[in-house]
Amino acid sequence: MKKSEQIIKSLVLPVLEKDNNFNQLNLNDDFWKAFTSSILLYENDAKPIFKVVYELQLNDPERVIKKLTSVHASLIKELAELHVLEGSDEAIDILLANNSKLFIEQVNYFKTVKGVITKLERERIREELPKAYEKVTFEIPENDLEAAIKKTERENLKKKFKQWDEELETENSVHTSAYSKEKNFKQKNTKVIYLSWIKYAGVAAIFLIAFMIWQPTKQSNDKLFAEYTSDELIVQSIDYQKIKVSSESAGYVRGGGILLENLNKFETDLALEAIQLFKNNNFEKSKHILASLEPRDKNDQLVMFLAITQLKTNELNPAVSNFEYLSKSSNFEYPSEVKFYLALCYLKQNKKSKAKLLFNELIQSDDKYSKVSQEIVSNIRWF
Repeated sequence: MKKSEQIIKSLVLPVLEKDNNFNQLNLNDDFWKAFTSSILLYENDAKPIFKVVYELQLNDPERVIKKLTSVHASLIKELAELHVLEGSDEAIDILLANNSKLFIEQVNYFKTVKGVITKLERERIREELPKAYEKVTFEIPENDLEAAIKKTERENLKKKFKQWDEELETENSVHTSAYSKEKNFKQKNTKVIYLSWIKYAGVAAIFLIAFMIWQPTKQSNDKLFAEYTSDELIVQSIDYQKIKVSSESAGYVRGGGILLENLNKFETDLALEAIQLFKNNNFEKSKHILASLEPRDKNDQLVMFLAITQLKTNELNPAVSNFEYLSKSSNFEYPSEVKFYLALCYLKQNKKSKAKLLFNELIQSDDKYSKVSQEIVSNIRWF
């Protein structure tokens, strides 16, 4: 179990080192092997791993025990990814033999991700291959290209304006010298002037269209939305320490658990499961659990998690509705998160004015979303 033991050591050792009675001498190879073997069974039987922890005679073993669920989930995730990448480990064989539900779910998830990435890579290579040779052999810097285009277009336009002005002057002089045929020439001259102005208007229209289309440093709404709502960015952006615990759960906390605000034990367990699924990027399953709790009537923090899962699963309108609901909530613990993700939803819906208003408020607030909001605003297309 060399690989699995290394994973466990990296996850557990930092927790153990914080205990006053921690003794490095107790952590030999046999200990890590026993710890790994025991936590593999944690999903079905927690007693073996509890025994291993208590045998360390720590000052606060409960602190380590509280971390076991997240340690187990992280280990399973790492092993599932290793298995999909065709790696081997004795721990993987044990999980397969025991038909571990969590392990199988993670394996299916990584297989899906791998298939999607492979497909996208094939599409990208197919699209870029015809242009690959040109990119390798000849690539003009964007700034040089832009400057050259502007200079050439300015010179051509000046010549064209000069030519049209000369045509107009010539036609006006013909009109003046032919005074005896004033009526006829007036009609002709009026037509010529009208056509000349059409030329100028046409150039203006061309420049306006070019200005709208050619924005080399800008990105589409969809691309910005996808870039700034990636799984990693979302999961890491949330401060999970702000999740509120009910004041009525003191006795239950002493027993080793918590109660979330306005939730009973059963609802709390479901909510914590949904949050853990959220952390593991399983937004679809997390969404279903959160929606079943009907959190608007109970817990605004869960409404935020629900809104983000809706955003991640392409349910944009419900997400916007929940974010707008939270934006009106006073003393909410995650106001910046709500404002940021609501702005991204507006951007996805092409409501740029609303999106920019929220992004600019975040820029002025000088919080953790200020810098990223500035990046987004500077990359939004003008039209």
